[in-house]
Amino acid sequence: MDELGKAIPISENMIDAEQGTSQNHPNEFCLNCGTKLQDVFCHHCGQKDIPQRQTLGELWTNFISSFWSYEGKFFRTTKYLITKPGFLAQEYCAGKRESYYHPARMYVFISFVFFLAFFSSPESKDEDKKKEQAELSEEDKKEISENTRKGFGQLAKVTGDSTLASLGDSIQQHVNASNDTTKSKKNTSGPTFNFDDVKDYQTVEAYDSAQLAKPASERDNWFVRLVSKRAIKVRNKYGEDSEKLGKEFVSAFKDNFSKVLFYLLPFFALLLKLLYIRRGYYYSEHLVFSIYYYNFFYLAGTLQIIVGLLPWLSWASTIIGFWIVLYLLFAMKRMYGQGWRKTILKYLVFAFLFLILVAVAFGIAAFAIFLSI
Repeated sequence: MDELGKAIPISENMIDAEQGTSQNHPNEFCLNCGTKLQDVFCHHCGQKDIPQRQTLGELWTNFISSFWSYEGKFFRTTKYLITKPGFLAQEYCAGKRESYYHPARMYVFISFVFFLAFFSSPESKDEDKKKEQAELSEEDKKEISENTRKGFGQLAKVTGDSTLASLGDSIQQHVNASNDTTKSKKNTSGPTFNFDDVKDYQTVEAYDSAQLAKPASERDNWFVRLVSKRAIKVRNKYGEDSEKLGKEFVSAFKDNFSKVLFYLLPFFALLLKLLYIRRGYYYSEHLVFSIYYYNFFYLAGTLQIIVGLLPWLSWASTIIGFWIVLYLLFAMKRMYGQGWRKTILKYLVFAFLFLILVAVAFGIAAFAIFLSI
């Protein structure tokens, strides 16, 4: 019996060694919530059972393991997000969620990176430089043309040929006309606003007085009055400086770009719900699928912006663009499991309806910006 008693602990230790487990935990209770521990991780709060005071080696080991489990999960999710359309949404709806980065957290991070890259793009700076260079070249042209005219005038005096003087004048007129055309193009760049309908009214009060003087049947309706009053205020604020108005409008539109896309997300999922209403999916599952697609869109868009900075990688930007368009088709095929014919038909119907929603949403956003500037 004594030998048997000695053999039992030894055999248990051998089994523990084979299974890679150990009954010796640093703590009996969880250091975070105080729950009695049953395994390496607390079943109540999820904190790992690690010593309260760690040596340098233990600190380093735990840091590396936690970093790898967190960052490794992100990179693994990113890999599947790019290469396997619809796979992550399928896994999430099947309950396999701990192995991948949460879609909502990923949305916040990737959308932030995308819009940071989008607004930090050097294209606008390059356009400003081109405008400055164009303005400088116009001044140089004017100076050169003036010197040319004077030169021809002096030569005409010496030679007595009046044709040379008229030739110098015609050269200067041609350059001035070219500069005026360039300036007019510059002033009409960007959005333009037509105030002809309210040009007879200097103030909102004058417009209201004119409306009250008309018979009730001939007065503008509420929408026309709203737009007309706002147009008068905008005209009085910016005057003839249409370029400044256009810049402020574009800037405000960019600031609201991310909000419009976010507000379209539930409609994205709603269209999928309507297209696959017989498949028995909850709306929440369509919403998860939509969030994953948005994550891919922002990630692919960020890559396209980065690749676009390198002219020798223009072919990669084209490939990314095609993949953005076709990605949703493959994702719908994997997620909902229908045949290619039905999937392609629903993909085309979805794309058509969603583009209409996008146009309406951005139209509403543009009108709201017009009312606020």
